[in-house]
Amino acid sequence: MPIRSRVIPAAIAAMLALVGAAMPASADDAPSLINGGNAPGGWVVNADTYTNLFGSMGAGQPQGTVIADSGFRPYPHGFPLPNWGDLTSLAQNKLIYGGDPRVTLPALEQGEYVLSDSLNSLALRRTLGDGVCRDPKGIDPVTGECDLILGAELLAQMIETASLGGHCFGFAAAAAALYNGQIPANQVGASGLGLNAMNPMGQPAIQTITRLFGTQLLIPNLRSILSAGVSPTEVVQTLVRELPASQVPYVLTVIGKPGGHAITPYAVLDRGNGLYDVAIYDNNYPLQAKTLTIDTVADTFIYTSATNPNAADYTWSTANDSAIALVPVADLIAVQECPVCRGPDQGTLVSFSAVETENANEIGFSLVDADQQPLDRSLWRSIDPLNPNNTKYTSLPLVAVDPGVEFGVLVRTGDLSGTQPLEVYAMSNGSSEYLLMEALPSNNAFIFGVVGDSALFLSNKATSPRIQQLNDGKTESIDVNGHPLALPRNVTVFQDWDRAKERVRYSSTAKRTLTWNVQVSGIGPVEASWVGLGVKVPAGSTIVVDYANATKDRAPRAWVVSKDGDRTSIDMQAVTQSLIDKTRDQIYVTQGPS
Repeated sequence: MPIRSRVIPAAIAAMLALVGAAMPASADDAPSLINGGNAPGGWVVNADTYTNLFGSMGAGQPQGTVIADSGFRPYPHGFPLPNWGDLTSLAQNKLIYGGDPRVTLPALEQGEYVLSDSLNSLALRRTLGDGVCRDPKGIDPVTGECDLILGAELLAQMIETASLGGHCFGFAAAAAALYNGQIPANQVGASGLGLNAMNPMGQPAIQTITRLFGTQLLIPNLRSILSAGVSPTEVVQTLVRELPASQVPYVLTVIGKPGGHAITPYAVLDRGNGLYDVAIYDNNYPLQAKTLTIDTVADTFIYTSATNPNAADYTWSTANDSAIALVPVADLIAVQECPVCRGPDQGTLVSFSAVETENANEIGFSLVDADQQPLDRSLWRSIDPLNPNNTKYTSLPLVAVDPGVEFGVLVRTGDLSGTQPLEVYAMSNGSSEYLLMEALPSNNAFIFGVVGDSALFLSNKATSPRIQQLNDGKTESIDVNGHPLALPRNVTVFQDWDRAKERVRYSSTAKRTLTWNVQVSGIGPVEASWVGLGVKVPAGSTIVVDYANATKDRAPRAWVVSKDGDRTSIDMQAVTQSLIDKTRDQIYVTQGPS
């Protein structure tokens, strides 16, 4: 989903000088397919500013005779801000367009204005059902919030980091669902049913857009269906048949070599001779009616969108082997099957954090079996989110692995620019694994193995991986963490978790002493955390942490066990706020790009 980079920080002050006068509302500048004949009130951005960012408001509008019209219009039914990737771009958009008095240039420059796109438990319940709650009986009757299982927290983190490339799928679905009355106005912060013009784009909008973005990753086989596409003529026929019902029943997707984009189709115009223009609300271009043209004689289509005002356009068309498809909005707002909730094994979902676009072509991955040979392709499928490269981030594909398959994720790097972190998620029902590489080495290969209750890691170059395993039981959720500091090249580390005995064993093939940080969290009703910092482990020795009798007041028993069986006790410290403040980089906290 391409996003438009609206401004760069150095240009914000100059751009703000143009803000003040409202957008023009003349018939020439605001044709009826844009605003339904209503003046575009609620916008504070100056006309020159708008033109500088998006081009003329009426440029490229659909042509012909309207033959199907849902009544939807980019104003007032579309969102007042353009699609965003990371939260910095959202904050900058808010600064340019107004609507949030807390956003000022000094506040942005000094880091005083902070947004959060962390999916809360209410958003996850709306997406995946009450199974994301540790105890569904404990759902707050007022807020709808609950304590999340660990797998749901990890899934939320995955969705957030995948959306760094843009949120177009969520924008397109949310705008249509709001207009259709399928979600209430308060779920997106709109002023009324379908009325978005004065939406402050606060937490309700951020939560709903982000969670609906994530549905493309959760619906089985959706990406393969969209990639295959349908006949462009079929798209016209479907829209002509269903749009007059005063509903926008579909999100329209286009997918090609540059990636994909999700947009909202709301009217069809007949240009004669088998040509039809589909009026589009493109979330990269607020207040505009964009045009997707279909030739039913040749059964072809063409659509163009841009990543930023000065960049070359992306064009999706039959001529360059792009695919077009319609996704029912009802399918996207429905409760999806939960891939991490407690229950039967549905397989493993593997995902990666977004990476810097300049490094995207230098990072590749594959899956391997226990012998480090390529895993049979019939056992896994790759899923590309609708995120082509933008100027900052690129989303890597997701992978769906069949139930019961043990595998390793092999990641290779070329010449990387700057410090490039990477997160790897392997999520399944009730249990998940997570790897954080805070700085990927260039020209390297590493394997992160997911084998039953064990995790392993091996790299061709020296690294410092953080490995987390999570398990959501009936009464408590536990996560165990291992962090070998300064791990030498070609040394394999193992993290073996015996959940029945509540014991974790950390080991490696190192020929010299290693230093580890180890941590167990989620113990007892108060979810206590205990950590061992700077644990020295001689060659051939292992760490054993037994948390069976641990409480918030009683530390787990932990030892370094030599190859001869001798035990040396480890000092396990309670994780308190003061300890976090003192040693934050060593204690497990969620960090990285997401």
